[in-house]
Amino acid sequence: MLKAMMALTGLFLCGAALAKDDGRYANSPNKKWFSEQKNEAGMSCCDEADGHIYEGDYKINPDGSVEAEGHKIEAYKVLKTHNPTGKAVWWYIENGYGRTTYCFSPGSLT
Repeated sequence: MLKAMMALTGLFLCGAALAKDDGRYANSPNKKWFSEQKNEAGMSCCDEADGHIYEGDYKINPDGSVEAEGHKIEAYKVLKTHNPTGKAVWWYIENGYGRTTYCFSPGSLT
């Protein structure tokens, strides 16, 4: 039941977020990668419109979680797959309650 509610919430929020996709990423070589990513809970990371290239400092903790900008991103939201952009990508939406994170994909860390 909880997993179903999380999936529905993710669909609702991603559906709202997709409305921001104004076509500017239609020819991006990484569009397919951005749109196909899911976290370990099976929730979609949404679309490139919500995937923000992150060039700030971040730390990967021993438990697999990530700390960035004072936010702790749970380990199940940190992607383990190859990131073709070479830079960290943080999928989130800002709302009245703060930042809601869907996924985080580490970059090259170099």
